[in-house]
Amino acid sequence: MLVESVGTSLVVGKLRGGSFSNMKDASLEKWYYFVLGFMVEFAAVYMASKGVGFFRENILSIHFLSYLLLFIGIYFNRDSFAFRIVFIGVFLNFLVIMANGGQMPVWGEAMVAIGLTDNMLAIRDGKIITHTLMNNKTVLRYLGDILVLPRPYPRPKIFSVGDVFMALGIYIYIQEIMKKKAKAKNK
Repeated sequence: MLVESVGTSLVVGKLRGGSFSNMKDASLEKWYYFVLGFMVEFAAVYMASKGVGFFRENILSIHFLSYLLLFIGIYFNRDSFAFRIVFIGVFLNFLVIMANGGQMPVWGEAMVAIGLTDNMLAIRDGKIITHTLMNNKTVLRYLGDILVLPRPYPRPKIFSVGDVFMALGIYIYIQEIMKKKAKAKNK
């Protein structure tokens, strides 16, 4: 969802008269908190895939740390309307992940229906530590990965309401940057 959000926003920004080079002047306060948050999760997923049990056993704490870093980054950018939208999405995902033992619950049947059977099996078999299949013990299931983007979309996917808010916030953020730059050029 995030790749699509960035790509769509850049295209729309260009169609509105913006310039891709305007992005180099984007101001993202304390950007390294976002980078660290993603690095913590990426490192945990990578190490778990290599058989390091510590990461699988401590996914709740690892996800908590990852989200804490994201929340700090968002806090420093709270003056931006776009980051308030991003906050809603991050918070919703945080809630459902924490309520389900540190893993995002995902609708397995929907994954199979859109051709993501291999991913569903990897989650079922514990090869993907960040997600878990929904079952009768799943808490806050309506905040989990239950929304589907099927074919003919070239990359079918399943995502959460939180992901939608994050994607919308990133889209708005890029539009704010491009619009601000366009206004400055017209003055």
